Amino acid sequence: MNYLCRNRTSYALNSTYQSNVVALLSSLAANASSSAVGFATGVVGRAPDKSWGLALCRGDTNTTSCASCLSLAPDIAFGLCRGVRDVSIYYDRCLLRYSDTDFLATPDDTAASVQYGVNKELNITSDPGRYVELAADLASALSGWAAHNSTRRYAAGAITTTSGEGFTTTSSDLVSTIYGVVQCTPDQSPTACQGCLGRLTSVMPALFNGTAAAQFNAVWCNLRYDLYAFYDGSPVVNLVAPPPPPPPPLDPASQNTNRGKDSENAATVIAIVLGVLVAVLASAFIMYIWSKEQAKQHAKEDEDAGSLLFDLATLRRATANFAEENKLGHGGFGAVYKGFLPDGREIAVKRLDKASTQGLKELRNELLLVAKLRHNNLAKLLGVCLKGQEKLLVYEYLPNRSLDTFLFAAETHLLLDWETRYRIIYGIARGLLYLHEDSQIKIIHRDLKASNVLLDADMNPKISDFGLARLFNGDKTTTITSQVVGTLGYMAPEYAVLGHLSVKLDVYSFGVLILEIVTGRRNTDTCFESEHEEPSSLLSYVSEQPTTSTPLETMDPSLDCQGQATESEVLKSIHLGLLCVQENPADRPTMLDILMMLHGQEASFAAPSKPAFAFGRGEMMDSEERVRLSGGPGTQRAAATVFSVNGMSASEFDPR
Repeated sequence: MNYLCRNRTSYALNSTYQSNVVALLSSLAANASSSAVGFATGVVGRAPDKSWGLALCRGDTNTTSCASCLSLAPDIAFGLCRGVRDVSIYYDRCLLRYSDTDFLATPDDTAASVQYGVNKELNITSDPGRYVELAADLASALSGWAAHNSTRRYAAGAITTTSGEGFTTTSSDLVSTIYGVVQCTPDQSPTACQGCLGRLTSVMPALFNGTAAAQFNAVWCNLRYDLYAFYDGSPVVNLVAPPPPPPPPLDPASQNTNRGKDSENAATVIAIVLGVLVAVLASAFIMYIWSKEQAKQHAKEDEDAGSLLFDLATLRRATANFAEENKLGHGGFGAVYKGFLPDGREIAVKRLDKASTQGLKELRNELLLVAKLRHNNLAKLLGVCLKGQEKLLVYEYLPNRSLDTFLFAAETHLLLDWETRYRIIYGIARGLLYLHEDSQIKIIHRDLKASNVLLDADMNPKISDFGLARLFNGDKTTTITSQVVGTLGYMAPEYAVLGHLSVKLDVYSFGVLILEIVTGRRNTDTCFESEHEEPSSLLSYVSEQPTTSTPLETMDPSLDCQGQATESEVLKSIHLGLLCVQENPADRPTMLDILMMLHGQEASFAAPSKPAFAFGRGEMMDSEERVRLSGGPGTQRAAATVFSVNGMSASEFDPR
């Protein structure tokens, strides 16, 4: 137990302020113990006798133990801190503060204090510096987990030293595991919580006095470490400490004594060893050369996959065992969960549904493909976990999820101003140029669409979902496939109808996406007003507008198009989108051309021809087109458009 009585002001016994504190303590104990998160705040009375209070029970306490702990507070409030208006009380399983100032409105760490040897005092007698270093590493890992993965802002765990390393205490025990707990008040944001705990962690080495156990107390956050598992329940973080640094080299002067004698013996040993090595290497060299090329490619793939393997237990801890509260959404692959790794990285974990048709082979293909790609405008695949029935993909977490959740939702599309939209167009173009031209392997994405463009915290775009991507070796970037997969509306006609696959497929999809970004409408919408009576598709509607008209006629009405520069960018984007969706693939620009156009002037662009699949004036597809697009004989049905709400993949895999 620890407490802090701030003697800046006082109150008289049996005064109104004391009556308010009595009522406040009773209310806090009742509300915190009955709360799902063990937390309560309260205010009692009126100025100048108004009292503000806060109570927090440790994350592993139940209702009974929480109430029991908080019931001890009056002993300190009206005993050791009698007459003091501002008091903080810290027990092992709960804390409480009350004050005559509104500290709830301005959270700070002024109540921080340190308690050593919480239950019994033992000192670390061997390498105390490394002991507190590992305790701080544990606190840092727990802080990230508590801030981002726990509704109670609480985490418990342990760190264990590697084999052979341990710490000796004054009781002559050799210990190899440090246990810890961190907690914030659950009303704090993840950033505020991690910041509060980070400040406590940063002072641990400076305040370490050799004691094996310590508790750092603040009203808004606290942490504790000890030599035994003092908490209830299972730990959510289990770390293995890296080995200690090697000892410094010996003084060269101390090695000279026997150098002459050792040199003579060493020469004999070296001669024998070299003779044996020459014989062994000569016999093995030919076999090595023969087998090297056979195994090179397979070994490379295994290395790429092995370096990206995640342990199932790690991902269960990161997502609180795939807790519903951490679920971001559900796509074609399965559920997506937010998680937090022990090293502080935020992740998004896609978990394959048991009923999903996507299999192990497709999962491995995507892993090996995306593992080779590194670009600021591509979503980063961190790894995979394959354990029994569990198949999991681990991506970097992108807080703003997917473009479609902003672009097509009435409540969020207003957040996309024109500057942001133009930056998104430019970023997607850079990512596609990397896939087509600049990466070590040439890739056609095959499923570029709004739901497969993720947005980071600064609204920068990242292309995701490479489950349908096609890899090309060498300079060849065209082929014919009998397995047409993707999303209707974004598929180029030569691919959807004839199976002709080239980089111009992605260019077509990019053009459709540009027009969606400018207009704020889906390409499947058919409710546009047209000069003709028939409903007009997005592509037809945009192409029918006079090229000299103002962009306000086609752009999203919510955009405020002010200034010549903005109007020029809108016109340029519309013109560029129409160039990309031309029916003849040869007429469409390359991604390199597109980047140059984005930097150029719209007046210098060629005039686009009629968009492909722009059936806005009553034209009908012929019978062959209808059969192919409906999944008829000899073709495979294209994946239907799926609205992504989780920021991750919504496409179905298809075997290459």
